[in-house]
Amino acid sequence: MEPIKGIPVRFRNLLWGQTSVTFGAVVLEVALPLLAAVTLNATPVQMGLLATLQTLPWLVITLFAGVWIDQGSPKRIMIWANYGRGLLLLSIPLAQLLGWLSIEWLWVVAFGYGLLRVFFDLSVSAFVPHITEREQLVAANSQLESSRQVATVAGPGVAGLLVQAMGAPITILLNALLYWVSAFLINRIPSDETTKVRSPRLIFSEIGEGLRLVFSDPYLRALVLSSATFNLHIGMLAGLQILFFNRVLEIPPAWIGVIFGVVGLGALIGALTASRFTAWLGPGGIIIRMQLISSLTGVAVALVVAPPIAAAILVSLILFIKAVSTVVRNVNAVSIRQARTPKHLLGRVGGTSQFVGIGVGSLGGILGGLLAEWLGIREATLIAGLIAMLSFTWLFFSPIRSLKQLPEQLQG
Repeated sequence: MEPIKGIPVRFRNLLWGQTSVTFGAVVLEVALPLLAAVTLNATPVQMGLLATLQTLPWLVITLFAGVWIDQGSPKRIMIWANYGRGLLLLSIPLAQLLGWLSIEWLWVVAFGYGLLRVFFDLSVSAFVPHITEREQLVAANSQLESSRQVATVAGPGVAGLLVQAMGAPITILLNALLYWVSAFLINRIPSDETTKVRSPRLIFSEIGEGLRLVFSDPYLRALVLSSATFNLHIGMLAGLQILFFNRVLEIPPAWIGVIFGVVGLGALIGALTASRFTAWLGPGGIIIRMQLISSLTGVAVALVVAPPIAAAILVSLILFIKAVSTVVRNVNAVSIRQARTPKHLLGRVGGTSQFVGIGVGSLGGILGGLLAEWLGIREATLIAGLIAMLSFTWLFFSPIRSLKQLPEQLQG
């Protein structure tokens, strides 16, 4: 994948490093739940807790991580986060070899993996504005998103086949290597490590600065509240989706991998076309429309009733549409946030946004698991879809709706 015209060549390693990480993450999204559900025979509540622990760190550590990133080196943080994730994943096949693999150990790995992912993802977002110009932000974020989605096209299908052929632990072992490849690539990015954005202050004061900016600005506030609502829906599905596909619709593991591959293809198309959609309707018009489409598909999936193969085809089509719209929405949301935020606050504002947006979503896993136990898996999936519908209103009743171009940067 070649860098966008006008963006520095050093951007190439970030793209490839991101692709490697995303391929690994997508494989893990299939392999880890299947390991828990098939090999360890996990209950819905246990599956929900597994999903929650992967995203709970966004609620626990994100605000502090934003400060550390602003005061340190995003590049160095990305490197060590990937080395750490590789080691954590390596522990899963080792645990099976030693005979003490359990759902409890998967919970530990999921939480540790989630902690390191927070640092990596926030560092990527904070690093991009330092190696690109303001007018390149939408294109750069679109290219980064494309690199992620290239991996998601092949990743799920490969994961499903590997799990079926070799088992989930061996699949996860191969997956661990991808994080070390990413660390190597990112380490080769030329950067000025001596640049520091601000002298250290009390950490809670730094956190408060990010919180105040996000919730006082109508653009940033609408984005974060919409993300929080939509991600609660995503968090619920993280624990329910494999169960819904495998136990309710009776779709076999290999086909589940194909479904996620189709989702990846949709996401890739969304990433590749995001800039064109934005040029056509402006960031405000496109983000409103894409949020509405994404929300409607959440309800549609829960209503699928068909034989396994037909169900797989219907679900693939619905999730393809959801993936296109969600990625176009996300590219514009990140670009608006980066354009609106002063550079010395990028880590904290990104941390605050993810703390609220993904942190709230992290509670969805256990909520979805409990609802599945009480009401049934399909009913819980439908409730998740209805929650997604609320995310549209935050954007519709905000100044984002009328944006024709990226907003001006705040002073601070």
